[in-house]
Amino acid sequence: MMEAKLQAFLDGVFAPYGDFPARADVTGELLGNLMEKFADAKTAGMSDDDAYTTTIASFGDVDEIMEQIPHQKVAAETPYEPKPGAKLNASALKQADLSDSNLVGANLNSSELVGVSFAGANLTEASLKSSALKQANFAGANLTDAKFVSSDLQGVCFDGADLTRTKLRGSALKGTTYVGAKLVETEFNGSDVTELSFDNQTLLGVKFDSASLKKTSFRGATLRSVSFHHSAVKHAIFDGATMDKVTYAVLNSAKATLNGVTVL
Repeated sequence: MMEAKLQAFLDGVFAPYGDFPARADVTGELLGNLMEKFADAKTAGMSDDDAYTTTIASFGDVDEIMEQIPHQKVAAETPYEPKPGAKLNASALKQADLSDSNLVGANLNSSELVGVSFAGANLTEASLKSSALKQANFAGANLTDAKFVSSDLQGVCFDGADLTRTKLRGSALKGTTYVGAKLVETEFNGSDVTELSFDNQTLLGVKFDSASLKKTSFRGATLRSVSFHHSAVKHAIFDGATMDKVTYAVLNSAKATLNGVTVL
């Protein structure tokens, strides 16, 4: 099953290059390498989803691979215009510009979307599970009810995005930004939010259950009904934050440092 999933990933990555002569040999060798990396990740104790995300994140730049192989890139007959509910899983859309696109309900699972711009796009109820999204731009995007599960989101910009009920579960979030984002019932469960900043943000019903919170900053933030179950909150920073009584009680009992906190 995992071999088929990795093969689908490779098929999507190489789709823009057509059926070049050495394709079967190249993808066969790469599939073997990816299977070895997946096996190593599993041996290290990772779940299938985490091992898959780690494996595809290590894939590298397909353009560099193709520079060494004679091929003719397939030219699109018309500009790429995704439709609402489009099934784009296992796609390779590296650095594509999908700004302001209507991608409501789109399936972007297991895709390579490194550096893609989704600025201002409508991704309501979109699914982006097990996808590579490093340095993607979701500034001002509508991500209501969207799902990011076991994805590589390092360096992603969520500034000004609507993250209402957005699920960011079990994902790598190093370097992500949320300036002016709408954080209502957003889920960061099981994700690494180490050193991220939620300074001066308003968080309503947000969940950080089983999340890594080392040096995560909530300076000056307003927290209402925020959940931190099974998270080491004592390593997070809450200086000058404002929070409701329940959130305060949970953090205080977990030995969080609550300097200058205001209780509502």
